Amino acid sequence: NQRLMNWSPDMGSQTENAHFWSLANQSVCLLIHDSKLLILTECLCVFLAVFVLVCTEMLSQRWRRLLGLIVWATHLTLGYTFIFSGPIILPWDQVPFFLFIIFTVYTMLPFQLWYAVVLSVISSLSHIMVLSLQMFPALLKGLYLLSNAVVFLCGSLVGAFHKVLMEKTLRQTFQDTLRCLSMRMKLEIEKRQQENLLQSVLPVYISMKMKLAIMERLQDCKDKEEQQRLVKDNNFHSLYVKRHENVSILYADIVGFTRLASDCSPKELVIMLNELFGKFDQIAKKNECMRIKILGDCYYCVSGLPVSLPKHAKNCVKMGLDMCEAIKQVREATGVDINMRVGVHSGNVLCGVIGLRKWQFDVWSHDVTLANHMESGGLPGRVHITEATLKHLNKAYDVEEGNGHLRDPYLKELNIQTYLVIDPRSKDPSLTTRSAKPWVNDGLKMRASVRMTRYLESWGAVKPFAHLQNREGFTTDNMVNGKSISKVRNGSLLSVLCLGFMQSWHVQFRESISKYIIMLNVVECPKCNCVSSFFLSSLQYSVFCCILSLVACGVFLRVSFELKVLFLTLASTIYYIIILTSKRDLFVTYGIVLYAQVADSWNCSRCEYRKKSNESCFRQDFLLKYKNHTEQDEIETRENLNRLLLENVLPAHVAALFVGENKKNEDLYYKSYDCVCVMFASVPDFKEFYTECDINKEGLECLRLLNEIIADFDELLSKPKFSGVEKIKTIGSTYMAAAGLSGTPGQENNQDKERQQAQIGIMVEFAIALIGKLDGINRHSFNSFRLRVGINHGPVIAGVIGARKPQYDIWGNTVNVASRMESTGELGKIQVTQETSGVLQKLGYSCECRGLINVKGKGELMTFFVCTDMSKQQGMGLS
Repeated sequence: NQRLMNWSPDMGSQTENAHFWSLANQSVCLLIHDSKLLILTECLCVFLAVFVLVCTEMLSQRWRRLLGLIVWATHLTLGYTFIFSGPIILPWDQVPFFLFIIFTVYTMLPFQLWYAVVLSVISSLSHIMVLSLQMFPALLKGLYLLSNAVVFLCGSLVGAFHKVLMEKTLRQTFQDTLRCLSMRMKLEIEKRQQENLLQSVLPVYISMKMKLAIMERLQDCKDKEEQQRLVKDNNFHSLYVKRHENVSILYADIVGFTRLASDCSPKELVIMLNELFGKFDQIAKKNECMRIKILGDCYYCVSGLPVSLPKHAKNCVKMGLDMCEAIKQVREATGVDINMRVGVHSGNVLCGVIGLRKWQFDVWSHDVTLANHMESGGLPGRVHITEATLKHLNKAYDVEEGNGHLRDPYLKELNIQTYLVIDPRSKDPSLTTRSAKPWVNDGLKMRASVRMTRYLESWGAVKPFAHLQNREGFTTDNMVNGKSISKVRNGSLLSVLCLGFMQSWHVQFRESISKYIIMLNVVECPKCNCVSSFFLSSLQYSVFCCILSLVACGVFLRVSFELKVLFLTLASTIYYIIILTSKRDLFVTYGIVLYAQVADSWNCSRCEYRKKSNESCFRQDFLLKYKNHTEQDEIETRENLNRLLLENVLPAHVAALFVGENKKNEDLYYKSYDCVCVMFASVPDFKEFYTECDINKEGLECLRLLNEIIADFDELLSKPKFSGVEKIKTIGSTYMAAAGLSGTPGQENNQDKERQQAQIGIMVEFAIALIGKLDGINRHSFNSFRLRVGINHGPVIAGVIGARKPQYDIWGNTVNVASRMESTGELGKIQVTQETSGVLQKLGYSCECRGLINVKGKGELMTFFVCTDMSKQQGMGLS
């Protein structure tokens, strides 16, 4: 090197000059090689650094565009290094590599379309401008540069077209993913609502059985119309009744509430009932009792269900005393004359659900009947217990003689010894909770109902069905895998949607390809062309055309990967066979160049790996759509089941207010109707038919027959003719229904007399159809049951009450009189009041006057029997 620096043309001979130029050439080549090696090493370091950053999720998402620019700039650096590292610069140098850069910018780096276009234009123009500065013949120079521009333009078009298609597909995939996640969340909410709906009405062990049975029935039916029919008809005649021993039954009635309710507005009545029974539900939970049902102002519950409790009698007695104390506080605070009469008995029960509509958990047995009579034979403010309950108390409470047989003939007939429990708080005044009397001083200024309502509102009972919408307020019973549904919702929608989709798209789809591209170019950087020839340039551009054809295959996104590989392999093989056989003499001296160009074309064909990834993405998209469709079907099934469950708790027009897209449950539901026809239909003979012995499995088979009777009655509700009839509940063997409750808001005030009269006629036809149904059951079961029906019409108040177990019910004088029409009626006849009889006669029905009868709480009323002989055949036809 020192000699080269000190050399001059005058020094040495010609041989020495030749030797000098040889050394100079070697030194230049060595310098170029060292520079190339240095640049490659630096690029390798850059690729490794980018690779590490790509593996860091937070940094890769934050610096995604910057990392893409670094990868693009490094590729350009490599391209120009390969151009200038050769002994001579040719116009087609590194065209495949720059084409590869352009295609990479469009398909593998995280850039938007306009950004990719700008970078591809910069890459193309920079290559053209650099080569345009080199010394080529003017004619050939323009031709070569124009050819390069055409190649780059074609590559950009292919890349842009591919990017547009991929973005459209990925956008569709994103929407499908979002829809799938939304459906999944909706499915979770549907499941949760199902559980809450069932558990608000039925115990868990029964609700799960019913739910599984209904789901199996709906899933077996693939036709959606058939599913709708099954949901509407609900023909599930299974019996969900189980026997439990050693339980205590409590009946409680609010004395004086009927008189108070007659002065209440609809809102005041519903608020009072909800607050009172909500308070009783809290007391029941504290004393391990299960509320069974609310019958008007009567509340009854059981302790020892579904899990047997050794202290069941103590629990019921303690609950009865707490209920009396709560009513006492209300009486002292408001000055309203109300009291609590409680009866308790211990024994065995059959508990479960009967019928097809309006499921309500209920209990049946002779012991339940006795507990009911213990309440009616008790005293206000006292807990009335039987000797059986007293034995289970183990002297936990002091008692005194109850003399229940003097107040109730049923107790006298069975010779039941009864007792009254002495409240320990009456002995020790310090145990009595003193209540403030905020309304006593103002008692003369306000109605009793207003004082009562305002005081009870301070208790703050939970609104019915509030737990269905309060997604953040689920209790430990409503946990899914240790997380509340709100956490499942937030975690799924945020982490799965954002992280899952963004990570799958940008990290797995682009960054994984970026890693592949980085490692691919580091390991297999295109070799420097050492030999070139202006005379063989056409062969170079034929190779470029082949490369473009290979790359263009990538735009066909829906073509299978195997078909693409087959086509590319076949095309490449044919291409090289033709070139090698027809131009063999040229390739003898062009082998090294051909090897380099084949390496370049193979490097571009590596993009088929990308196509394999695309195909995998599309397959996943197909599976996602299939799963989406499956989940949609499951959601529809769940929605049908939810509608079935909810409409078995509430009427359809009321259920829409609690479950739907615009759910509102901030206020209690109550509504006043001017004209509603109420019917009570009972099978009095069933009490005599019901026996408990080993032959009928302690009464279970008797209940099976009652279930068939109630189920056949429920089936009539599916007929279009009786679509306006709403089943309210069953009370033992008594069936309660009403017509005229399904009107839209305000409609009941605008109904004309013809519509009101039509409702009464439909209810009579329904009663006649019930009689026909029961006659058919008698023929098949060889029994002689007869129906006793009472009907009345007039104004009623409807509402939803009960915090833990919401229940739809109707109240009012109309309901009470309809009940008395049934209880004072005769077997096989329909008894109505004088006002109802007048309407029926206008409709063409014949009514027979029965005369004056004494009705409890109403005095003497003129009643009529509806003549059903001419209509009985019609009723049997309906059956």
